[in-house]
Amino acid sequence: MSFTNKHITINSSKYLATILWVLLFLITSLATAQNLNHFERITTNNGLSQSDIMCIIQDNDGFMWFGTHDGLNKYDGYKFKVFNPNPNNPTSITSNLIYAIEKDINGNFWIGTTGDGLLFFDRSTEKFTSYKHDANNTKSLNSNHISSLYRDKENRLWIATGVGLNILDLNQPPSSYQFTRFNAIQEPFVINKDVRSPLNIFQDSKGQIWLGSFSGIYKLSRDSNGNKYFKYLNKSIDLPNVSVRCINEDKYGRLILGTDNGLYAQQLNAKSFKFEKIVDQTISKILIDNDKIWAGTENNGLLLLTNPSKSNASLKLTKKFIYDTKNPNSISKNRITSLYKDKTGIIWAGTNGGGVNKLNLGKKHFKHIRKTEKPNSLSYDKVRALFEDSNEDLWIGTDGGSINKLVKGTNNSQFINFNSIPSVYAITEIERNSRKKLLFGGQSLPALYEIDITNPNKITANSKIKIYNDFNTSVFSFLVDSKKTLWIGTYNGGVHRWVLNKDQTTYTKDIFDFDTNDTKSISSNIIRSMLEDSQGNIWFATGNGLSVLTKNETIKKHPKFEVFKNDKNNPNSLSHNYILSIYESKDNTLWIGTFGGGLDKFIPQSDLSSGTFKSYTTKDGLPNNIIKGILEDKENNLWLSSNKGLTKFNPKTETFKNHDVNDGLQNNEFQELASVKRKNGEILFGGINGYNAFFPEALRDNTIEPETIITDFYISNEHIAIDQKLNGKVLLKKAIGKTQKLDLNFNQNNISFEFSALHYAAPQKNQFAHKLDGFDTTWKYTKANNRLASYTNLSPGNYTLLVKASNNDGLWDSTPAKINISIKPPLWLTKLAYCFYLLLLIGLLFGLMKFTIINTTEKHKLELVHLEKEKNEELQQLKLEFFTNISHEIRTPLTLIKGPLEYLQDSYEKLDDKTVKQQLNLMQKNTDSLLRLINQLLGFRKMEKGKMQLNLINSNFVKFIQELVEPFQFLSHKRGVNFKIITPENITTWFDPIALEKIINNLLSNALKFTQEHGNITIEVFEHRGALNQQKSVNLLIIKVKDSGSGIPTEKIKYVFDRFYNVKNKKKASSEGTGIGLSYSKQLVEFHQGTIDVKSTPNEGSTFTVKLPMEEKMYLNLDGINLEHDNENQDFFFASTAQTIQRDRHDETIDDVLTKGRSKLPILLVIDDNLDIRNFIAQALQEDYTIYQAENGKEGLEMARSLQPNIVLTDVFMPIIDGFEFCKTLKTEQETSHIPVIMLTAKTSDESELKGFKHGADDYIRKPFNIDLLKIKLTNIILHRQELRKRFNRKIFLKPKEVTVTSADEKFLQRAIEIIEEHMMDTEFNVEILVKEMKFSRSNIYMKFKELTGLSSSEFIRNIRLKRAMQLLETSNLSVKEIMYMTGFNTGSYFSKCFKKQFGLLPSEYIKKIKSNDKSVDIQLDK
Repeated sequence: MSFTNKHITINSSKYLATILWVLLFLITSLATAQNLNHFERITTNNGLSQSDIMCIIQDNDGFMWFGTHDGLNKYDGYKFKVFNPNPNNPTSITSNLIYAIEKDINGNFWIGTTGDGLLFFDRSTEKFTSYKHDANNTKSLNSNHISSLYRDKENRLWIATGVGLNILDLNQPPSSYQFTRFNAIQEPFVINKDVRSPLNIFQDSKGQIWLGSFSGIYKLSRDSNGNKYFKYLNKSIDLPNVSVRCINEDKYGRLILGTDNGLYAQQLNAKSFKFEKIVDQTISKILIDNDKIWAGTENNGLLLLTNPSKSNASLKLTKKFIYDTKNPNSISKNRITSLYKDKTGIIWAGTNGGGVNKLNLGKKHFKHIRKTEKPNSLSYDKVRALFEDSNEDLWIGTDGGSINKLVKGTNNSQFINFNSIPSVYAITEIERNSRKKLLFGGQSLPALYEIDITNPNKITANSKIKIYNDFNTSVFSFLVDSKKTLWIGTYNGGVHRWVLNKDQTTYTKDIFDFDTNDTKSISSNIIRSMLEDSQGNIWFATGNGLSVLTKNETIKKHPKFEVFKNDKNNPNSLSHNYILSIYESKDNTLWIGTFGGGLDKFIPQSDLSSGTFKSYTTKDGLPNNIIKGILEDKENNLWLSSNKGLTKFNPKTETFKNHDVNDGLQNNEFQELASVKRKNGEILFGGINGYNAFFPEALRDNTIEPETIITDFYISNEHIAIDQKLNGKVLLKKAIGKTQKLDLNFNQNNISFEFSALHYAAPQKNQFAHKLDGFDTTWKYTKANNRLASYTNLSPGNYTLLVKASNNDGLWDSTPAKINISIKPPLWLTKLAYCFYLLLLIGLLFGLMKFTIINTTEKHKLELVHLEKEKNEELQQLKLEFFTNISHEIRTPLTLIKGPLEYLQDSYEKLDDKTVKQQLNLMQKNTDSLLRLINQLLGFRKMEKGKMQLNLINSNFVKFIQELVEPFQFLSHKRGVNFKIITPENITTWFDPIALEKIINNLLSNALKFTQEHGNITIEVFEHRGALNQQKSVNLLIIKVKDSGSGIPTEKIKYVFDRFYNVKNKKKASSEGTGIGLSYSKQLVEFHQGTIDVKSTPNEGSTFTVKLPMEEKMYLNLDGINLEHDNENQDFFFASTAQTIQRDRHDETIDDVLTKGRSKLPILLVIDDNLDIRNFIAQALQEDYTIYQAENGKEGLEMARSLQPNIVLTDVFMPIIDGFEFCKTLKTEQETSHIPVIMLTAKTSDESELKGFKHGADDYIRKPFNIDLLKIKLTNIILHRQELRKRFNRKIFLKPKEVTVTSADEKFLQRAIEIIEEHMMDTEFNVEILVKEMKFSRSNIYMKFKELTGLSSSEFIRNIRLKRAMQLLETSNLSVKEIMYMTGFNTGSYFSKCFKKQFGLLPSEYIKKIKSNDKSVDIQLDK
């Protein structure tokens, strides 16, 4: 049983679905039938050149072409371009009488004229080529009067003329075109049946050629000899002797003939080839449209026949379209001269005298019902009210034309008019005493009327209408609520409540109007509409706000209204105070249509009065902000009427679809509240030109994309034609739509492009967008009335214009039209011109510099003086503030230095050694204090300027802290303070040793300062995982410094890290200390990404805790923080150590760069004016030397100065500068005096050699020479120089002359040693200072040292310092530390490291060896 039930349910569902599809089909069919009556006329008023349309065709781009008796017309949906004869243009069209058009395989046109032969039209160039009859040429056309053109499947063009047929083989090149005249023009054995006047040619699906003529129909056949001829068929197919004007074939292969006496169709099911007559009219044109067949008649309009199926033997005449003078949407004339179906399915019908008619079968299915000349039509066009009663009768109220009742079954064509009510604004139905009553609200008094509709069949134009005299103002709206209470809204008379009494006859009547003294009264006396929602609340659309009565208030004698109004300061309030329409959708959402604020959606809250609104306006897609009516369709879309058409709104997606008069609406303007949804789902909206009726589900969007094309081009608003010359240049060789690139001059940069969407369903609704790549960044959107893209003053460059269009339903073209544009720069903006400008500018600058250098210099000096003055004033102010803050801190140690010093000066002879030592210690202590203060201030300055750098290493922090606190352990022990350090064996972390040294020194100094004798100081170091600065948990290095000193008062702890603050007094200075140490330490800790805090108890001590992140990631990508990964054997240097190391590393880095730039082989410079000798020497010595060549002494000197070669080989006799002059100059210049020179000469005299040696030559060799001898001499000089370098490094006590060859080199080396001796104790002395005092370049002094000593510049300075240190160790009783300072080193560890690297042992080890041997110690001095 359950299975059976299930089966029945399924079948029932299928049955229901089938019914729904059938209903939808019927609705669509009805709507299509409505569209069949709507022709759009295109006439001379629209730009058509003439009203006789002889032929129609659409080209491959989508343009429509019309042949007329006044030229050829090209149409893009908006305007026409007409081609007429031009005697001044040989490629123009030659005739205005266009009779036939046919396309070739490339989309170009063949055009048949009446009297001017055949034309070929190239659409790209818009040029015409003429082919005419030539009486002397049998290969020409046989006549210039062409009646028909047809291109068959073999690409042959058939041309029918008044005297016969012509054939043109289009497979041949145009230069070989010849016309073949069809000679077999008469049927054999048939008298007087010739085809000298053919009217129509057609090739069927089987490839057979048919011909229609004045005498009948013919088929191309072959006789017994195989010759082609046209066989006459009228008799054999039962066709009378009539003219066959047109031939076509339907989708089933059935031939359709149009003749002078009717339309004939082939009988598909007949055993023989027979035709039957379908229509008794003169048929001029036939168009096949799938199952539809359109037939144009000679004078009886346009016929539509249906072709139901292949099995159906006969066609059926479905509809006839004839000219109706009273209907502007009827076909324009009854004589049809041409028919065409375009790519989108639109039917185009050309008429004789009536222009073009466009029939869009896919047009939106909006039925338009309006007043016509028919007696039973709608009484008036301005519709103000629509209502469907319980009898399913439709009532239409008009403003000035009374009330109308639609007669059922008349398809909105017949109405009953009630003339007794002039204007009707509102209609509703009530029930009283079991009788159905219809109420009408109107403008003129008495304003309320009633008619009995209980028996609809008895309602006539003379039916009795009852009048109510209860109102003195217009009635605008009705509401019958769920309790059957009647609410009547008036214009300026408030709202009336009529409660039906128990007698079912009379009413209890109340009036609720606006009261300025009562906030709970209705908000206005103008009541436009009313609605009872699903909760029983009643809403009132008024002229000043939205009012509502809750369900409980609706029955009260004095109900209280809640009012919603617009609040400019609240975007969630009502958008406008004047309300027209209210609607509750199926999901119980309340929608409000306003008079200027768009559509509002009510968003309820727990308290009704707290509800909010969401508004939708033109910014969101509405065409207009005045919403006059709201209805909902089956798919839950809202339909909105306004002053700019109808809108479909999807509440889910919040999208709008707008429809206007181009879609078939009565007008763009609709009337207030004139809307109704009928029980069958049909929706009606009334307007100023009747009303529209439609089924929303039957409305389908157009899914065919438009073809976007550029149609026109303008320069400075001047139209540019094909082959038109502008400034002597042709810009367009093809139509702009066929042009891929435009090349424009710089002064042709004000350009405009016109474009079109070749989509003819509703051209005025097409939208456009354009973008000029290279100029525009976004698309610019326009409408059909502005199809122009204009750009002015475009800069030279390359651009691409893109244009796209949408169809009437917003579907955009996926392939935008494109054209490339190149604007050339003017001559003065070309690259060549810029080069000229650059040269000119350089010349001008040189001239200005030459003639105005003095003035410029003086002006610059004055500016510098002014700037320096301002800077000095600013600096002076800063200095004043600084000294004000710090003067007290400096004054105290200075006093304790100056006082003991004066005391010693005055009383030295009287004082014993102990007192003198005490005074000196006091001076030393305060000197250190002053130095520490200054160092901290300098550190502060660096940090404030952002110049502070942290160089973090990953090393053992325990080792570092143990070395750092050793001095403090000593001081603590000396003062009787217990000092304790608690650390694990090893903590490897990232830290900056210099910054941590300053931080810990400050903390320990403070701890020592405030801890009394027998007190305790503890420094503890350990690892801990925890949060830092509210970040995620990380590994932390914890440093705690704890003392048992006096502690810090609780109220002053928060100030201890303030600059210049002292515990005893919150000022910028203190006698107890500088007041900047802790502030400086805090900044360093924070720069190190850590924190520092303090806990203190008065009289018990303080604990300072430093927390630093240990992980590398915490320091990555931070400004001012560098991570050094190569530090495996890191030594810790405190305080000034880093500065010294940085100084030496800087010098060594520069020296390394200079070293890498040199060749690894010795550099040999060969100077000789003989190229062969230079090449021979270079070839022989290339494996041992890097060789450079010069052809004379001048070039050789320049190369020697720049290259600094290790040795020079020069000829004596050369042009410009000879060898002697070269050698003399080389040896006397300090930069090159150290370079050895070997001279080559062809002279054999000793005098020549002697002259060479006097000028500084190192050796001499005579030509011709032995190459092996040359190699030996070069090698000896190189080895000799190496021995001199070793001697310099070996000897501690050395004179420069012992390692130099020339006096210039001796002076150079002596001067360098003297400068280093002068700066021996200067720790800041480096290579830069040496270079400055020696007055050499950095590279030259490097090369001099390298050649003379084998050392780089930095190594030479360090070598002299260390040799001086060794001398002092041997010859003096000074300590190592004293000698360290005397030789320019400021830390013992770095001094020891350098000493050991140079001499192989530490200074302390060297002293031990001296003492043990009591004489000079033999040590390794070679590097």
